[in-house]
Amino acid sequence: MTEQAQSARAAPARPATRPSLPTIETFSAFKSRPFTYLWINTLSFALVQAMQRFAFVWLVIEAVEDGGLGRGPGWSGTVFFALGIPVLFMTIPAGVLADRINRRSLVLGSQLVAVAVTMTAGVIIIAGAMTTVLALVLAVGVGATIAVGLPVRNAIVPTVVDRDTLLKAIVMMSMAMNISQIVGVGMGGALIAAWGIGGAFIGQGVLLFVGTLALIPLRVPDARRPDQRQDPLTDLKEGTRFVWDHQGIRSLILLLGITGIFMMGPFGTLLPQVAKEELGREAFEASLLFTFMGLGMVISSLAIASVPHLKNKGGWFIGSLMMAGFILPALGLSNWYPVTAAVIFIGGMGGGIFMNLNQSLVQANTPPEMMGRVVGIHTLAFQGIGPFGGLLAGLMATWVGAPIWMAISGGILLALTTLAFTTQPALRKME
Repeated sequence: MTEQAQSARAAPARPATRPSLPTIETFSAFKSRPFTYLWINTLSFALVQAMQRFAFVWLVIEAVEDGGLGRGPGWSGTVFFALGIPVLFMTIPAGVLADRINRRSLVLGSQLVAVAVTMTAGVIIIAGAMTTVLALVLAVGVGATIAVGLPVRNAIVPTVVDRDTLLKAIVMMSMAMNISQIVGVGMGGALIAAWGIGGAFIGQGVLLFVGTLALIPLRVPDARRPDQRQDPLTDLKEGTRFVWDHQGIRSLILLLGITGIFMMGPFGTLLPQVAKEELGREAFEASLLFTFMGLGMVISSLAIASVPHLKNKGGWFIGSLMMAGFILPALGLSNWYPVTAAVIFIGGMGGGIFMNLNQSLVQANTPPEMMGRVVGIHTLAFQGIGPFGGLLAGLMATWVGAPIWMAISGGILLALTTLAFTTQPALRKME
């Protein structure tokens, strides 16, 4: 038998990029016990994060007689800004620390602080002492725990799974976030409806504490260099230089910054407002929109994890962002709840591709000893720029209305991502 014939017989019957149904191999990252502990903790953290982002916005827009602060769309943008602004100042230092000290200790400390801040918010609301200033201060506190915990969790992933399993591990971590969108926001809306806003915050604190228990048996390999003696500022410069010199990672992070302003900011800030004022829905039905989005993300994430060898990951990533340029205007201009739910489900499918491939491309192209700093910069671009997008969205919604600004944001996002698709061939083919 010739060598060509042997190769033909050995070749798979279907293309390598064709997705298959999820199998046990799709979930192979869970063979790593440390990854399993980390995933359980991340799930609890993500559930509460989803609940808090909705609960804080609902707190400021809900009428005073119903336990809220009775503020308008400008204030919803302000509280969204307060939740995210700590990322701007804390994520990169957290990334530097993650390359210098034990990453498990950083995650544990951030989650314990999150428990304390969340419980405090619930007690203040129940006592009837909540003010707008206090709400903003507590939102900053919650945002600080996210700013530290999120990049460190992501930096741990490549140290507890092998390289061949990395994409599947990233998808499973993303699945934890997706599940939080399906269950978390809806759970938060249900808790508000049943126990009021204060009771919802107490419930979030309890869930955070339960998730903290998964960190006790977690053991994380030490990724620090044995000869590390340079100061933290030099570490930071080294990480920033690596990101800037790597054309692919630089492009991915610049695009993340754009999505923070023109996708995540308007979406996180204005969707509850649109649901309440344009669609006439209360907390639970408004929160279900985030659930539909999370369901779409789960489906596309499982599809990606079930593809043996996905080619041109960078092209799929940019394409999903271009798709968001159509989704945002449709969400803003729809005046029928079922249409809005269908659109946000489709948008969630695109979001699953966007989130998984971006993070996978960044981590697969970063050396382990640089991971904390690069992930810190990555998180800064996505979550640190987002608060400014939320603040801008709140201000523009006051001026032109929430639906119009969502449509404008979608148009800008489509134009910029189309430009990237046509001018960045290396990014389209990035693996």
